[in-house]
Amino acid sequence: MKCKNTGFVIAGAITFLILIAFLAGAQLFMYQQHMLTLNSQLEYNQAVILRNVSIAKQIKDQQIIQFKQGKVQRRDNLYQVTLVNGRSIELNSPIE
Repeated sequence: MKCKNTGFVIAGAITFLILIAFLAGAQLFMYQQHMLTLNSQLEYNQAVILRNVSIAKQIKDQQIIQFKQGKVQRRDNLYQVTLVNGRSIELNSPIE
């Protein structure tokens, strides 16, 4: 004896699987964006730390100080921090 509603069951199952796949993809996208945000914040904090260490070492204008995490160059009241991954961040002087 055959069930007459086999098509509806298969269509419902396929719709359910598509919905689950869409939700999983959306969740992965959210986690990826959150990870990128945290990574960007980490790089900014590293740049601030390197700038502060450079100030403590009394960096002169147009001088470059090399660190393991990157390099810092002072130009007037700006500090350009270039991290080892290539990201360049310009920061103002906090004390001037």
